[in-house]
Amino acid sequence: MSECYVLDAFAMLVLLKEEEGYNIVKGLLDEAELGRVKLFLTEINWGEVYYAITKKHGEMAGKRALTLMEFLPLNFVVTTRELVLAAARIKARFPVSYADTFAIAAAQEFGCPVVTGDPEFRKVEAAGMVKLVWVGA
Repeated sequence: MSECYVLDAFAMLVLLKEEEGYNIVKGLLDEAELGRVKLFLTEINWGEVYYAITKKHGEMAGKRALTLMEFLPLNFVVTTRELVLAAARIKARFPVSYADTFAIAAAQEFGCPVVTGDPEFRKVEAAGMVKLVWVGA
């Protein structure tokens, strides 16, 4: 299998807003387009991107973000009961947002690092639960 990565909402927002770290996420998407890497995004984190954009910029901007994500070379991770349980176990152990636990659980399932710039992930990385590819400040 090719190299893989799980994108969290932070990474997707960096891409959509073209913030610091944009080139890292864009580079991974370019590699995925060429079939060199596989990129995953959980349904939960997909929804997190939508609500973050909608809350700040309105419904139309949120819908544009959803449309754009549909055209990216992403493999959407379906929310199964097993994934929910894995995420709940992580949430019970670490002070991270519930949405973030889905990216972590997917990364564990697929053996991939999480692409993020969210400092909440640092404690989970320090515990050896997940590897990170850091984007942003």
